[in-house]
Amino acid sequence: MEEKNRLPAAALLGLLVAIGLSVAGYFVSETLYKGRAASNTVTVKGFAERDVKADLALWQFSYALTGGDLAQLYARSSENEKTLTDFLVQKGFPRAEIKPGSVQLEDLLANQYRTNNIPADKRYILRNTISVRSTAVERVETTQRALNDLIRQGIVLTGNNVDFQFTRLNDIKAAMLRDATKNARDAAQQFANDADSRVGSIQSATQGFFSIGSRDSAAQGTGGEGGYVPPQASSIDKKVRVVVTLTYYLDR
Repeated sequence: MEEKNRLPAAALLGLLVAIGLSVAGYFVSETLYKGRAASNTVTVKGFAERDVKADLALWQFSYALTGGDLAQLYARSSENEKTLTDFLVQKGFPRAEIKPGSVQLEDLLANQYRTNNIPADKRYILRNTISVRSTAVERVETTQRALNDLIRQGIVLTGNNVDFQFTRLNDIKAAMLRDATKNARDAAQQFANDADSRVGSIQSATQGFFSIGSRDSAAQGTGGEGGYVPPQASSIDKKVRVVVTLTYYLDR
C-alpha cells in the first residue's frame, strides 16, 4: 500500500520539474533574444524646421533730459511722455497697450566720482521709459522706424528696442516632431539598407530643444536635450528648429 502511494507523488514531482525546466528555458531564450536584438540597433538624429511670423512685440523706448530745476525738468518730462503717447495712439495703438515707466532721476552733485565744475543747469538727469506690448507686430515695426520724426519735436530718444516673439509653439510642436521623427527614420532606413536589414520599432527617443531665432540670422540656437526655448532675435520673421535622437531596432 505504501509503495502505491509513492508512485503518484513521484509522477507529480517529475511533472513539476519538467514544467520548471521549460519555464526556465523560455526565460533564458527570451533573454538571449533580447540581448541579440539590443545589439542590432542604430541611433540617428532627425531634424525639422519651419518658418513662422512673430505674433507678439515687446517694445521699449526711452528718453533723457538734463536741467537744474527739478520742477521744470519734471514738467518737460510729462510733456515728452504725452507727446510720445499721442504719437503712438495716432499710429493705431490702444492706450491700454502703452505703459510709461518709472521716472529715474540722477543728481550729478551727489555722485562722489563726479567731474569738477558741473554747470548748475546740467545738475540733474531725468530718464523715462515707455513700453508697448502689442500683437500688431507689423505696426510696431513700421512705427519704430517713424520715431525719428519726433526729433523735429525736440525729443531725442536714448533707446529704441523691440523684442519680437513667437508664442504659438504648441500649435506646431506636434507636427514638427512628426517631421523630425520621419527624417530620423529615413536616415535609419539608409543604414538598414546598407546592412541588409529592416528598420524595426523604436528602442528609445529623446527630444531636443526647440530653438526660435531670426530667420535670416547666421547665429541660430543649436538646441540640446529637453524643451527649453532660447531667447528670440529681434525680427518678425522667425525660424523654429528641433532635433530628435532615436534608436531603432534592426530586424534581419
